[in-house]
Amino acid sequence: MSEEYQFENTLDLILVLLYAKGVSGEKCEPIEGITRLQKFVFLLNQGRLPGEVVEIAKEYGYQPYKMGPYSDELRDDVETLISLGLVKTEKLTYWIPDDLDDEKDAIKNMKAGVVGEYKKIESYKYCLSDNGEKEGMGLWNSLTSKNREALIQFKTFFNSLTLRQLLIFVYDQYPSYTGKSEIRKNLGF
Repeated sequence: MSEEYQFENTLDLILVLLYAKGVSGEKCEPIEGITRLQKFVFLLNQGRLPGEVVEIAKEYGYQPYKMGPYSDELRDDVETLISLGLVKTEKLTYWIPDDLDDEKDAIKNMKAGVVGEYKKIESYKYCLSDNGEKEGMGLWNSLTSKNREALIQFKTFFNSLTLRQLLIFVYDQYPSYTGKSEIRKNLGF
């Protein structure tokens, strides 16, 4: 007997977002960093996809915060999925230039041994566990083909951007959510 899946809540939204194909063309493409995950769901919340995906995303309340739009509920949902063993994390460490203006050149300089002003940033890559992939696939298949295709296009485009590019896009499109940002000036706002 097959299990019946129905896309109906915010936990489901995170699972299908992590299940969706992205830049790699492979299902279950990870999302690197909570800031990126927050901005993805925020963009969905703002109506960047059709139908049921947006309706569920609108259940999250967003407010201005240190890195722009932020939802406590999303953070709590991610922690719930981790505790249920459906989402797993891998620790990431980045060294970024203090001014954030020329990240690629700064990385080249760092590899070449050129010393500069860098910040150590620790984050996590979010992906589905084996059980999460099974749940994600069931939920994915319960979506309409229109929503599946739109979600693939969304994830492919936004996962192809650097974090800086994604933040600039969000800050440019939704300035009312950037009032408490600690990085506005570094992004040119």
